[in-house]
Amino acid sequence: MAGNVWSFWRKDPVLVLSGLLALLSMLWVPPDRTYASYLDFKVLICLFVLMLAVELLREAGWLDAAARLVLRRAGCQRRLFVLLTAFTFFLAMLVTNDVALLTLVPLTLRISGAAGDARMTIRLLVLQTLAANIGSMLTPVGNPQNLYLYTHGGMTWPAFWGAVWPVGLAGFLGLGLLALLGPDRPLADVLEQTGSRKKAVPIVGLILFGAAVLCVFGVLPAWLLLAGALLAVLPLRSASLVRVDYALLLTFAFFFVFVGNISRLEAVARLAEGMLASPAQVILAGSLVSQVISNVPAAILLSGFTDRWPELLRGVNVGGCGTLVASLASVITWRLYSRTAPAPGERRRFLLVFSGLNALFLALLLAVALLAPF
Repeated sequence: MAGNVWSFWRKDPVLVLSGLLALLSMLWVPPDRTYASYLDFKVLICLFVLMLAVELLREAGWLDAAARLVLRRAGCQRRLFVLLTAFTFFLAMLVTNDVALLTLVPLTLRISGAAGDARMTIRLLVLQTLAANIGSMLTPVGNPQNLYLYTHGGMTWPAFWGAVWPVGLAGFLGLGLLALLGPDRPLADVLEQTGSRKKAVPIVGLILFGAAVLCVFGVLPAWLLLAGALLAVLPLRSASLVRVDYALLLTFAFFFVFVGNISRLEAVARLAEGMLASPAQVILAGSLVSQVISNVPAAILLSGFTDRWPELLRGVNVGGCGTLVASLASVITWRLYSRTAPAPGERRRFLLVFSGLNALFLALLLAVALLAPF
């Protein structure tokens, strides 16, 4: 029994940790009707449909085709690092960090798999994750915490931009430096032409991808997106539904329960009020709380105890760097990487590289956040 638990922990530590946190919080706040309000079904449905769309495009061979194109254009690893890091950074500004990683990480895995370089895979994925989290902070729709604080706090564009641009610029320059330090080794295109013969498969995948993005921006209701996705995929490619990463959805659900419960504790409320007395404390609190419960829940939790919206915005965005759970977008990268069944040693190397570079960027961005004016 103990061996099975340890094996499960090694396979998916983030899922196990989130589940334990949710169960622990239930000891403090027993289940009641309020639990239903914890779950953000729009987020869960959008994630589900995006993963389904990417799976359809993968089965149709489109990811392989895109990977071949990138390999031919890049030519060497250094140019590949710059290209994918920059693309992830700017894409996250437009379609959110979650969507950018759900779209580009599978592509990166195909490219690096073709190159046969496990260490390159890890470096690329960590840089892309940092790029998605940093790039997404620069627009109100770049990530959920921005959208929430921009609307909930009634922020103006000048106030929003003043809060994020110094940190975003510092992060962009740091990412560019790391990407340029990549090895100048040539890349080989060894991907075979594969894909489903059903022409409708990639078409449905593209439609679902576009519909999910519309749902993210509030144009399409989540229930309609879910119903349409199931009706389209079940008769066409029902096997794709099995390959969706349901463990990732469960991880998100566990975090929602944990945050919902601790936000109802009076001790947490008193602690939060004491932590948010000055602008610097708000920035620090947003950054540090994000390391434990991730930055979206941290933004929601702390917004109930302060009206310093620019400082909170800056703090929770900086807090997206750091631990693996500091940003749920980072969990997406880990889950997609883990599904490729890397050796245990490669998983440890990923966590070491991820933790080291994220700690570096957390220190850099936090220093800028505390020193830069608004």
